Amino acid sequence: MEINIVSSIISASVLSIKLFFVIVVLMIIYEFYERSKLFELTKKYAKSPIEMIGISTNASITMIVGFILGITYGAGILIKNAMENKMSYKDTMLSAIFLSICHAVIEDTLIFVAVGANGIVLFGVRFIMAVGVIVLLQRFFFKS
Repeated sequence: MEINIVSSIISASVLSIKLFFVIVVLMIIYEFYERSKLFELTKKYAKSPIEMIGISTNASITMIVGFILGITYGAGILIKNAMENKMSYKDTMLSAIFLSICHAVIEDTLIFVAVGANGIVLFGVRFIMAVGVIVLLQRFFFKS
């Protein structure tokens, strides 16, 4: 088996450029979304479930983006919001921990289902684990 270094570098570069453009486009879409009425509506409906596990509403969009699209996109929004002081230290940390356990639930679940995993069990365990860890952390380490 022969490895072609030049071909590998070109393929990796093309993939990096594609990922760069996907992330840039998603961030532009997010900027428009953040200024729309849909953003406020999303925050309104996400308020109760997010606050129930001890995270404020300011982190709701970060949680939704990471939960659905994945940790890369969620982390991008998390970093942006943290740098703009839209999220407290507690919300930033709890959101990051939640998303490290339970992110990209649609994509990851479908990938594992394709190789034979039970999607309901996979999703359920990840979600329950994430919520449990966040509830424990906020109760013992982030007391209000």
